[in-house]
Amino acid sequence: MENFFLVITLSISTIIFSQKISFNPTIKVTYDSKLQLGEKYYHNQRFVLVGNSQDYYFGAAQNYLNDTGQYEAKGAIDTGIISDYFQERVIKVNSKATVYTIAMSSKIRYEEPETIQWVLYSETKVINGVKCQMAATNKFGRRWIAYFSKDYPQSLGPYKFTGLPGLVFELYDTRDDYHFTATKVEKNSKEFTFNLSAYKLMSKKNYLQAKYNMEFTLMGFPQMDEQMRKESQAMFDKKKVMYNNPLELKPFE
Repeated sequence: MENFFLVITLSISTIIFSQKISFNPTIKVTYDSKLQLGEKYYHNQRFVLVGNSQDYYFGAAQNYLNDTGQYEAKGAIDTGIISDYFQERVIKVNSKATVYTIAMSSKIRYEEPETIQWVLYSETKVINGVKCQMAATNKFGRRWIAYFSKDYPQSLGPYKFTGLPGLVFELYDTRDDYHFTATKVEKNSKEFTFNLSAYKLMSKKNYLQAKYNMEFTLMGFPQMDEQMRKESQAMFDKKKVMYNNPLELKPFE
């Protein structure tokens, strides 16, 4: 019996340990972005990317501070609780990308392989003093243009857009709904660690459905009278119109 419980304990410990992400980055990149989240709603967002050519973390700036334990509350408003609009973070370790988020109070995640196929072009331009080369891809229902630099050999870029022979300094779709520009690049050798054990692993389809339910329906508020439900659903319907232009128009493309 003791051996049985020992096996169970070790198995649980292994599962929990296996969900701990750890890698040694070589670079930290700050991106400023313009996001058109809906037909009449724009949002400016700062993002942080840390990684090396194999492993990386990408998330909104406040979320990065929260995830790495670097956030320090200042003033009367705790922005660590408010956090950033763009809640999804991306972590890739050992060739496996994990996307995770907090929807309402639910912590959820999914995994997917990296399948972006780039076409390189001879066109170049200078971005923040760095000469960059053009590349393009069709992904998530959009045509994406990237400018990368071989002067920075890390095969990294915003969100899931990695795989080029150099760091992406600029990325945008041809509708210019989502536009990322690197504003600061610095060396970073501090180990990155994060534990995903609190985030429930789901298929991408179920993840997207759960995220939608939490953000745009009353599923997160089961106890309401009829009048309150009608008023709340009307607010969610307005929110759906406001945020009707996701980055991934076709999530399974």
